[in-house]
Formats: sequence, C-alpha cells, structure tokens
Amino acid sequence: FDMAVIAPPFITREVWEKYAETARFLLKPGGAVMGSTIAENAGFMKELLDCEPQTFMPSIPTLVYQYKFYASYPSSSLREKNPEIPDDDE
Repeated sequence: FDMAVIAPPFITREVWEKYAETARFLLKPGGAVMGSTIAENAGFMKELLDCEPQTFMPSIPTLVYQYKFYASYPSSSLREKNPEIPDDDE
C-alpha cells in the first residue's frame, strides 16, 4: 500500500508497537503513515513510525483528551490550524 491511516482504539505504546509492525508489513518502501493519538505520544510516534505532530487536529468535543494527527509526510493542509480547536492559552 502507498499509505496507512492508523487510529487504534487504545493509545498505549504497546498497542502502537503492534500497529507500527503491521503498517511496516503492509506499506511499500517509502509508504506514508498518518495516525491519531494524544500529544504525550509524540516521542514514540516519531520512534515507531517516523511521524511528526501536525497543526490540524481532529475535533472530537466529547473526548477527555485532545487528539493530534501525526504524519510521516509533508502536508500543507495538515499544517493549517482548524478554527474549531481553541488555542492552548484560551
């Protein structure tokens, strides 16, 4: 596959390790990854999938934590802030 979009039901490192292993198996060399998880997982998202946090974030008002998108490829659209997400200082 050219790309894997990953949004696991749990946000723990152990779960992401399994999803990363599966993505590597399914993706062709140089394949792209986009994932969704919390900001605190940025370190292992970089380590496991070479994904960087993006500015655009999913808007899910009923969740306790604010999720972020992570991508292993450059995207001008994902660098845009979405207006429905409040700034950290608000």
